Amino acid sequence: MEKTIASALFVLGFILMSLSCSSNGMGSYYTFVGTVQAKDKQTSRAIASFSQAAALSAPEHRLYARYGLATVYADMGENRAAIALFDGIIQELSKDGSEPRGPFKELLYRTQYNRGLCFFALEDFDEAAAAFQAALLVDGSRWNAKRNLELSLFAKTKKHGSAASAGAVAAQKQSVPNPVLLEYIRQKEIDRWKSQQSKGTEEDSIDY
Repeated sequence: MEKTIASALFVLGFILMSLSCSSNGMGSYYTFVGTVQAKDKQTSRAIASFSQAAALSAPEHRLYARYGLATVYADMGENRAAIALFDGIIQELSKDGSEPRGPFKELLYRTQYNRGLCFFALEDFDEAAAAFQAALLVDGSRWNAKRNLELSLFAKTKKHGSAASAGAVAAQKQSVPNPVLLEYIRQKEIDRWKSQQSKGTEEDSIDY
């Protein structure tokens, strides 16, 4: 994912700017700790740190803790949980209808981008493509989003093509009669014909 070191530095930069605010100092500290722990693959500790930061920070700083938590879940393969957190961040950033600026614009881009990667991992290529398109609306210069949008559209076409081919093969198989059933029906017809022939011979030999 586009997070690891780059995302760690992104969150770290915001934290260092925030540490001077006493009201958010502890929340920023736990976000910093969680970022380091996530980078070192200390998953359980990172989850605990980000969760604590989300509980302590002011609403605007809480978004970064939730973003960190979402990326940890995504690394664990818990893509649905990550998407739920990403959706909440997007909703929060977009609630006043204005376009986020500065670090919040970068946060929105990364949230949409990583959300797309989660959907791609789930093979929901429609939603993945939509998320990458949304990321490009935030910043159209990002080649990673462009590349992954193309990959999502290609995977979507390939998946639908494979499904159509599988459906055609299934229909073709269903249209071919079962050879065992055909042999059974043929044998029954022969037996019935023999029975009729035998009956006809018996009737011909009756002496009135």
